[in-house]
Amino acid sequence: MSELRIIRGSDIQLYAGDTPLFGVTAFSAAEKKQYHAVYEYGNAAACAYIPQGASYELELCVLSLFDKQLPTGSFTLRVVDGDTTYSYDACRVTGRKTAVKGSGKAVEVFTLAADNMRKQVAQT
Repeated sequence: MSELRIIRGSDIQLYAGDTPLFGVTAFSAAEKKQYHAVYEYGNAAACAYIPQGASYELELCVLSLFDKQLPTGSFTLRVVDGDTTYSYDACRVTGRKTAVKGSGKAVEVFTLAADNMRKQVAQT
C-alpha cells in the first residue's frame, strides 16, 4: 500500500472537477490492492490470489466554513503539485465527521473512495 499525504502545503492545489477547493487543511490518499481468492475443491484455504486492480481511499480535512464544496455525486478530484497532477476518478463521499483541532478550529473530515488514479507530469 502506498500513501500520498499533504499537510498544509501552500503550493498544492486541489480541484473537485474544475472547481478549486478552499480551506483544505490536510489531504491523504492510500492505495488499496484488491485480490480474488482461488479455492480448490474441498479445501477451505485459498491456494492462490489473483490481482483485481486497486481502489483508493482518500481523506480530506476542510475548515467547516467551506464544507459545502464537494459534489454529492461522482466527481474527479485533482491534486496539482507544480508540474505533476494526480487525478482520482469516480470519487464519492463515503463518510463525514466533524472534528475540533487543538487550536480550536472546527474541521469537516471527508472520507472518499475512488476507483482509479492517474498521474500526469507536464513536460517543460
